Amino acid sequence: MKAKEIIAAAMQKDKITQKELAEAMGLKSAQAIGNILYRDSSVRVSSFAKMLDIMGYEIIVRKKIGESEEWKVDQ
Repeated sequence: MKAKEIIAAAMQKDKITQKELAEAMGLKSAQAIGNILYRDSSVRVSSFAKMLDIMGYEIIVRKKIGESEEWKVDQ
């Protein structure tokens, strides 16, 4: 899943609007969230982590195969 799809899925699951997320992030308008979700450009890791954190999610990094060690991406 792409970062934008993950954000959209979390928003849908938690019934969070673009306006609500924008306000929580300190952005001036819902259009800013729309731009992140629907433009062709990629999402910055810092923006991705902040959006997920605001919605109560976290990013975990781990090796695909073989190791159990993992790291949490902090804000």
